[in-house]
Amino acid sequence: MKDTLGDRMKMYYEDRTRFALPRRTYTIIRIDGKAFHTYTRGLVRPFDDQFMQDMDTTASFLCANIQGARFAYVQSDEISIALTDFDKLTTAAWFDGNIQKMVSISASLATAKFNELRPGKLAYFDSRVFTIPFQIEVENYFIWRQQDATRNSISNVAQSLYTHKELTNKSSDQKQELIFQKGINWNNYAPRYKRGRIISKESFEKQGALRNRWTVSDVPIFTQDRAFLQNLLMPVSTE
Repeated sequence: MKDTLGDRMKMYYEDRTRFALPRRTYTIIRIDGKAFHTYTRGLVRPFDDQFMQDMDTTASFLCANIQGARFAYVQSDEISIALTDFDKLTTAAWFDGNIQKMVSISASLATAKFNELRPGKLAYFDSRVFTIPFQIEVENYFIWRQQDATRNSISNVAQSLYTHKELTNKSSDQKQELIFQKGINWNNYAPRYKRGRIISKESFEKQGALRNRWTVSDVPIFTQDRAFLQNLLMPVSTE
């Protein structure tokens, strides 16, 4: 049965604000915790291992459920996922690049999984999606986010040792010196606390079949090892 009213509502209104990303390029989805400065009150300072593990698990869940996900980078309450849709000529984009669906569903997936892992206190995530046309700029994006992770890490340690007033207008280098004055060398913290983590796909054999799983690993300093990011972004197939 023809739905004249429904067709008119979709054509005249709903579809007018339906925008799609360009095809055959790199896509980034960044998902952030909403008001997590409040949500994270009471966590272990300077770093809460359970919180970090739950963020990593959420990122793995996102990668497993987002078509075209190549890897995710996790730091603080933030997950950045790199997607591609050009591995093969027949490769499709997630939701055909529909921005509204990509943003709303990625935020919903993160919110649902994170709250499943941490029941009793509701957390919310927002999401944004955009494209970057050149691989070198994708690498630079993740360098930028890692630099932010490093600043956050130093601040977290400093805030566990000093008051807000004592740290006001202090640079990261100055905060690091203040940390050292407390007998703590920030450089001695494990890489996952300083530089974030990567969620990447790993192949393994089970019952004679090749399967994939998403695994968490520490990362190098991206500016010192760009090949690490380049390998993650390398096309799977040139068909």
